[in-house]
Amino acid sequence: MDLAFVSSPSRNTMKVLASVGALSQMLLTPGCRGHKLLLQLYFYTRSGLANSRRMASSSLDQKSRIFAVEPNIYSPNPFYFTCSRGPSAPFMTPKDWPMLDQGGLAFSVCIAKGARVKTASLHKSLGQELSQQLPDSEILRLISYSPENLPGSLEKGFFILPPHSCPDAQKRLCKVLMKYPQGIQLCSYSKGEEHEIWQCLWELNGGAKETARSRVLRVEEPVSSPFVDSIKGSAMFYSLEDACDVLEECSSVIPEAKEVLASVQPHRPLDEGRFPVIVIEGLDATGKSTLTESLRSHLNAALLKSPPDCISQWRTIFDSESALIKRAYYAIGNYIGAAEIAKASKTSPVIVDRFWHSTAAYTIATEMGGGIHNLPDHHHDVYQWPEDLLRPDLVILLTVSDEERIHRIRKRGLQETKEERELEANSMFRQRVEEAYKRMENPACLIIDASPPMAVVLQEALALIKKHCDI
Repeated sequence: MDLAFVSSPSRNTMKVLASVGALSQMLLTPGCRGHKLLLQLYFYTRSGLANSRRMASSSLDQKSRIFAVEPNIYSPNPFYFTCSRGPSAPFMTPKDWPMLDQGGLAFSVCIAKGARVKTASLHKSLGQELSQQLPDSEILRLISYSPENLPGSLEKGFFILPPHSCPDAQKRLCKVLMKYPQGIQLCSYSKGEEHEIWQCLWELNGGAKETARSRVLRVEEPVSSPFVDSIKGSAMFYSLEDACDVLEECSSVIPEAKEVLASVQPHRPLDEGRFPVIVIEGLDATGKSTLTESLRSHLNAALLKSPPDCISQWRTIFDSESALIKRAYYAIGNYIGAAEIAKASKTSPVIVDRFWHSTAAYTIATEMGGGIHNLPDHHHDVYQWPEDLLRPDLVILLTVSDEERIHRIRKRGLQETKEERELEANSMFRQRVEEAYKRMENPACLIIDASPPMAVVLQEALALIKKHCDI
């Protein structure tokens, strides 16, 4: 179908519209009963025009949307593009899109916006199946949105780069997508005869059928990153109510969600004590457990952790769910833990092994790919402590060099080669987590280099506690 036709009615189409309008007036004239066939023609024509208008609207929406691909080996920053049929637009070439420079195809898969729990679960299951069916392909996160209404139009999906040695990638991809309900959009991307890049929109209804074809136009990175804007409400929670809404929505299929929600009610409202609350944060193998135990002993303090014991038994279950559900579980864990902290602070100082900063830092680092330059800017509101969550008196962040971390992990007896591969693969991720920790505000993290012997680290921690807390 020519999308130009449905988006811009022709003179003949306008005549049809006028005729239908006149016909409707005649049929509605008192005393005119009309003929059955004439009535059928009227409603049939009106229905057809309505379908055309819907198709035109869908086509216009498709052409006005922007696609954003997470950083990858071809682009250290998110990659933005849109589609256009205008002859004067500066279309992209393989120089702008090196992933297609040697020929071949790329694909985008977008999941239509819907109920967020259902959509998040579909996104997770689809991503897993794509990885299984296209094991040699690079599968990147993608979002599609309308610049005029990012929150209301944002759709998540995947950008798929099959290897040149996989000529049947599109066939495999279509086979996967046909298993899923309507609301999944597939586009393919290829180089044209004049070295321009083309996007083809496909309809999946018992088979794959090309329905539209547009040239691809690169878009400059927007001032406000859609990846950052998509974090709130889909990855991070800044109120107990929002996190509970997610678990309530999925409680019919995850019985443990009801148990977690039941644990929330007895802990409200909070009544904080007079003793200080100190949170210890840091990556794995930075010495958190050793330091928290030492502080507990030296300060005669209560030692708590997140998620709290009353819901930690279901941690494995929620870790296997979509990111939305998993993060809602950890967010609620912080609020349940806050009630335990408030109660314990009435009788002694409280040491907390990880709290909200940990949840936030790992979430931000996971949602934002590439290097630390892709993280939200300093003082962005994603780094702000939730207003309805108990605020600690002090947050200490332990840091060590990568070399020291590797040394400590090896001492734990883990398989050396496996850990080396994971450390190498996750180098940028670790940097993003640590940098996100450092950008947290209200309260900010006070940093301690945990590379020296623990006795030295303990004395530095005690000095910070004495300086910032009434103890």
